[in-house]
Amino acid sequence: MQFRILSHACLEVSTPDTTLLTDPWVVGSAYWRSWWNYPPIPDGLVDTLKPDFIYLTHLHWDHFHGVSLKKLGLDRHILVPRLPDRRLIGDLEKLGANNITELAHGEPFQLGEDLTVTSYQFGVFPDSVLVIQSGGVTILNANDAKIMGGPLKQVLRDHPNIDFVLRSHSSANSRLCYEITDREFGHIDDLEKYNREFAAFAKASGARYAIPFASNHCYLHEETFRFNDAINFAPDVKRFFEDNGINTPECMIMAPGDSWDSEKGFNIHDADWYSNFKQRLADYRDAKEPTLARNREAEAKNEFKDRLLQRYVEGLHRGSPWLLRRIFKNHPVTFIVHAGGNARAFEIDVYRGTFRYVDSVTDEANPIQFNTASRIFQECIAMRNWNSLGISKRVRFRVRDADKRYVFLFLALNNLFDYDILPLGKSMNRRFIGVWLKRWREVLLYFRIVFDLLVCRKSLDYERYLPKA
Repeated sequence: MQFRILSHACLEVSTPDTTLLTDPWVVGSAYWRSWWNYPPIPDGLVDTLKPDFIYLTHLHWDHFHGVSLKKLGLDRHILVPRLPDRRLIGDLEKLGANNITELAHGEPFQLGEDLTVTSYQFGVFPDSVLVIQSGGVTILNANDAKIMGGPLKQVLRDHPNIDFVLRSHSSANSRLCYEITDREFGHIDDLEKYNREFAAFAKASGARYAIPFASNHCYLHEETFRFNDAINFAPDVKRFFEDNGINTPECMIMAPGDSWDSEKGFNIHDADWYSNFKQRLADYRDAKEPTLARNREAEAKNEFKDRLLQRYVEGLHRGSPWLLRRIFKNHPVTFIVHAGGNARAFEIDVYRGTFRYVDSVTDEANPIQFNTASRIFQECIAMRNWNSLGISKRVRFRVRDADKRYVFLFLALNNLFDYDILPLGKSMNRRFIGVWLKRWREVLLYFRIVFDLLVCRKSLDYERYLPKA
């Protein structure tokens, strides 16, 4: 058995008769030209890929990358986790894929004579973990899934001898996008927290090797380029292991093209992608400037569709239960959307299900502001893809410190629509209930977390819910 790291979150596993790819983002960019693979994929590598199977862990564009799937061929056998909703399958069918298999939670699936995978779903906004086994070797690919508690114990009970654990180790959230109007500084990400959680998870897994994974990207768009300073790169994770004397598991840095073979061991190339990072990044941006320029031109020409906004607001109001709408009473959300030098502002009242255009925006009159490109806002609506807005970091939330929760709640409400949890008619069905029954351990975990938060007054500490190594 052999595996290769191909990109940000793309893993290739090969046996003599079968090849599997996971989450292939192998061409271009993601999230409206914001995210780019870093280190870059070696020239010519993509053209050599001939997978028999492709597994997609979840919906996010750095894992479900339409352009890459088209490049690899939509006739490939695509595997997806069986989730409470059919969103993954629906998007694949719209793309043109027609050979799709859902993997049930915790049930092994044979790919070849000596290659088996087992999918474990996790998260209210669904993600999944994939365990890959071949020739007595076991890979735990956790990617972005923050699996813990009983669900993780189930994985480790089913697969007690993990050889390699792969997991994300940097920010894919919107915490850096806040401008807090009543204090001097906005949010500053705690990079050491990512290192601590990666190390704690790796130790809990009992693996021999830990590979920083699914965070191998950079930002090249002019709106997000400054966030490169807040990326926690793989060498930062390895440094944390060394500084804290963590030898088991051994932390291995693997860049695109690096591999491991059951007979030869690791094959790690000697390119240093991080010592002169700022210069490498500047060169990378210069090389991609023609693509970035075309994107700027397309966004500047975007035409705002009033009817699209109206349908969105009406649908949001109609599909949201009254208790959720009630949260936003007297707390409208103001959007400032721009296209080139033009900007338009409007205020959405979730509680009443109305919107109105505004001529000017001030922090006093509009305390909850979203600022993004017109094209991005409209694609979030048209594609039901609000989950990508914060991840892209191509948005600014300008709020008072006390109003941050309304930004979080507004995005969470829209995510419920993204994943077909709302309207309730989409989720109250046999499939939804059946999938969650198989994930009963996760339901118990959430009850425990809520109890700890509300009754015991404990903070939400990820490491508290990891099994001991």
